[in-house]
Amino acid sequence: MAREDTDLATGDLFGPAQLDVSDNDRSELPVVLELVKEYEGRPSDFDDMVAKRFLSDSKNPEDRKGNLRYGLGSNSGYGLVDENFYLTDTGEELYELRDDEEELYERFAKYILLECDGLKLIEIVDDMQAAGETPTLTSIADAFEEQYDIHLHGTTSEVSQMRAWLNKAGVIGTGRDYDIDWSVVEDLIGIDSEGLLELSEVTTEQRAFLKALARIDPDERIPQNIVREIAENAYGVSLNPKSIVKNVLTPLQEDGYIEYVNPSDVSGKANLVIVTDKFEKEVRAPILDNISERTGIPRHILRTSFEDIREQMDADSKHERGLALEVLAVKLGNLLGLDFEGWHIRGRNTGGAEVDVIMDSTDVSFTRWQIQCKNTKKSLRTKHVKEEVGVARMLQTNIILMVARSGVSSDARQFASRIMFRDNLTILFLEGDELMRFDENPAELLNSLRQETRRVGRLKQLTEDDMVEVAEDDERVNREEETLKEYQAVIEEYRGSGEDEEKQEQLTDFSED
Repeated sequence: MAREDTDLATGDLFGPAQLDVSDNDRSELPVVLELVKEYEGRPSDFDDMVAKRFLSDSKNPEDRKGNLRYGLGSNSGYGLVDENFYLTDTGEELYELRDDEEELYERFAKYILLECDGLKLIEIVDDMQAAGETPTLTSIADAFEEQYDIHLHGTTSEVSQMRAWLNKAGVIGTGRDYDIDWSVVEDLIGIDSEGLLELSEVTTEQRAFLKALARIDPDERIPQNIVREIAENAYGVSLNPKSIVKNVLTPLQEDGYIEYVNPSDVSGKANLVIVTDKFEKEVRAPILDNISERTGIPRHILRTSFEDIREQMDADSKHERGLALEVLAVKLGNLLGLDFEGWHIRGRNTGGAEVDVIMDSTDVSFTRWQIQCKNTKKSLRTKHVKEEVGVARMLQTNIILMVARSGVSSDARQFASRIMFRDNLTILFLEGDELMRFDENPAELLNSLRQETRRVGRLKQLTEDDMVEVAEDDERVNREEETLKEYQAVIEEYRGSGEDEEKQEQLTDFSED
């Protein structure tokens, strides 16, 4: 049976579109707040005034007049009045701002974003747009349920009303316009979680080192050179190994973020770094909380090791396999210093077979990454690369990172090479055995990708003669694929299917393609 209640602030009449104030020199919220103040402690009189003021043309004003009070209430509404119909502290604060409507709507929008799940709303919309989807009230309601376990009533009027109030402060458009002005959001609620680091008196290099530490999320002492390498690659800084102790480690230790020790008296040995409680509270926790909110993956799961992820990818439960893929994709992007933008395919929706995540890099220049993790027993083939290239063109992706736990076939690599030679697109591959090393040394991810980028660099240096050969080879492959499609039914008839039904059991055994 469908639920009739809703978990999002609601109120039927409490929305700008439902409040006709055309005969007043004030807009909707100031008018409502002044009515509340006039009738404080007298809810029945307030309802009667609502019927007279806003429902004169309604066919059933007596049935609807209490809905505005309901939307203002603390139980299921926006919490501007208490159970005795007196303004709450937030209501009083807004009432005092009624003569400055710009400030009033900005304060109300901040309250909605931080206290009424408004930030979740705009992040859901942003995720959909990043994935090339058109947001609708129904799809937004579904995302609230799936990502945050927040149930919305079937009418989804709660979303429309919340959008309308946020629109009053310029946060988001209305109607078919779902564009979000993130500069307004940042002005309203302050800097984002990672921006907490901007408040301290640390240098750019020190900040990059701290952020890299948070991305690695170490449980024990870690050599500083691993952190340095990731910081340089993820945030575009240069950390001189000869002066890193003086310019980075010592200041951060004095500020209470880290402690470091030399593991021996051997000259040149990398110092070992361990994080402190202050680092946990002011750096790592906010970053993980931000990622958790954006991805819909609980914070404690984001701290899962690569080894545990590999075990979960072999789980009997499709849900567990799917969640493992999601965590893997986000952890890889996190180590690369990328910011989560949205899901294109979620692992739990594919039975744990594959997942696509869209992540952006904006620290030095804008780069869009498309990370696909494939949990199948067969090696990655040309058709899989072709699918990702199609998505990349739609999303204007710069880099595709494909993680194939069963390896990558030669034909897939050849096809990727042809695409990279012809298009301004980079396609990188990681294979299952490479994931084994990331827990012990997170910088191995960078080393693996460096090998891939060197291969891409050599490819980009091909001559004009090679270009002709590639074009002709591309035409040949296309003809082969068209022929195979035409005779697919005949081919399948002579292919064995028993192998495809085997259950996953080991590192190189995976779910269906």
